[in-house]
Formats: sequence, C-alpha cells, structure tokens
Amino acid sequence: MKRRAARIEFRGVTEHRHEADDLVAKPGEAALVHRGVDRSLVIACPDGCGEMLTINLDRRSGPAWRFYHDDAAISMYPSVWRTTGCKSHFIVWRSRIYWCDWHEELEAKNEAFEQVVLGRLTSELKQYIDVADQLGAVPWAVLVACSRLSKRGLARSGAGDEKDHFALPSCGP
Repeated sequence: MKRRAARIEFRGVTEHRHEADDLVAKPGEAALVHRGVDRSLVIACPDGCGEMLTINLDRRSGPAWRFYHDDAAISMYPSVWRTTGCKSHFIVWRSRIYWCDWHEELEAKNEAFEQVVLGRLTSELKQYIDVADQLGAVPWAVLVACSRLSKRGLARSGAGDEKDHFALPSCGP
C-alpha cells in the first residue's frame, strides 16, 4: 500500500534537471532547478505513486507556479492538481502537504497577520492573490486570513465568480 507524504523535504538546488532527479527519490522530496532564475521544482510525487513531477516556475516558458522559499520552508501557488497518473491534488504551504480536504487544516489562527491583511482590504472586492502580491506573502496565508476575517464579520467575501474576492464589510443595507 502506498503511503502519502505529509511534508515536502527540500533536498537542495541544482542547475540541471538530471541533477535534481538524483536528489529526490522518496515521496515528497523536492529539488529546485535554478539557472539564473528559478526554472522548475522536481518533486517525487507525494502521493507515493512513484512518478516524478516537474513544476514549471519560469514564467518565460508559459504558465508557471509561484515558488516561495526561506530557510524554514517552501510554499507554492497555486495547488498541484494532476490530471493524469494518480490524479492527486495538493497544496504545498510551509513545507506541509495539504490534500483535497485541506481547508479545515489550513484554519491556523494568526491574528497579527489577519490585521495586516485587514489593513489592505478596501470597500471594493479584491482577489486574495492581489492582496498576497501587495504583501509579498504566500497566497494560502492570505486566503486563510481573509476567510477567518469574513467568518468574524470583519470582512466580506464575494459570491459566484468573485468567491475568492474580499472587502471590508458594507456600511449600508
């Protein structure tokens, strides 16, 4: 029986893809390919299916994921949703892997950060990714903060096509 990884284990930075392949073997292990700019992240599929995933990070070659890395952890945006193979769907945030049922796990309380996010909201609906860009923050952190603010009545969320948009509460009826 295959075992899903719960975390991404960052194994290092290389200049070439084949070097990255040599660094990753177990589910959830990852290596960054960086040649002047971040090119890709190679991940041994955390689902345990045995496949290697190449996540494009270079916007010059088409649609690309955003990659965040500091000494403590890595994060990516958006989620990885495989349409072939094991068809897994997961989020990488602070080196943790959140599977399809991620929402409840992400509800970590960080009131100080929520206040920073609240300070960026206006009366006009704004997509959480735009707030994250303004703050230089990982989008998942901003989405959780906006959702928590909305649940407490300190922000409002959009509906329909704007369900991922947030604003300050309306003043009138």
